[in-house]
Amino acid sequence: MLMIFFAVLDIDFVGTFTMWHEPLNYIKKGGPGRSLTTSGLILNISATLYYTASCYQIHVDIVKVAVDPVTRNLALECGIDYDIKVNGIAQRSIGDTCSMHILGPKEISNKSREYMPLYKLGEKYDIAIAALYLALDDGW
Repeated sequence: MLMIFFAVLDIDFVGTFTMWHEPLNYIKKGGPGRSLTTSGLILNISATLYYTASCYQIHVDIVKVAVDPVTRNLALECGIDYDIKVNGIAQRSIGDTCSMHILGPKEISNKSREYMPLYKLGEKYDIAIAALYLALDDGW
């Protein structure tokens, strides 16, 4: 279990940190390739699993608890300092992913559907469309 935790920590949190920290100089207003009037966008992906208890998801919950405040702080700091738009997408269970097939036994998936407004799991396409909307909103 410890190996899984560190793998998720590395991918989800360290990956999130790296993907906004490294390009920061290039996406801020007036950065290389940017004019003095345009800036970039940071879009973090999180999950809502930690809002309530979820079976077999402790390692994911711990990491996502860290991603959400980072997104909020980045929105404040980068928005004020660099005029960078920062958003986050926090989804629930996405049915067409490898992790759902491995970690989400059919009984759990079927039972959780009863509590979902549309009685179905989300799909990767749903997240992609939300990301595209946020990226293109307001002329981005």
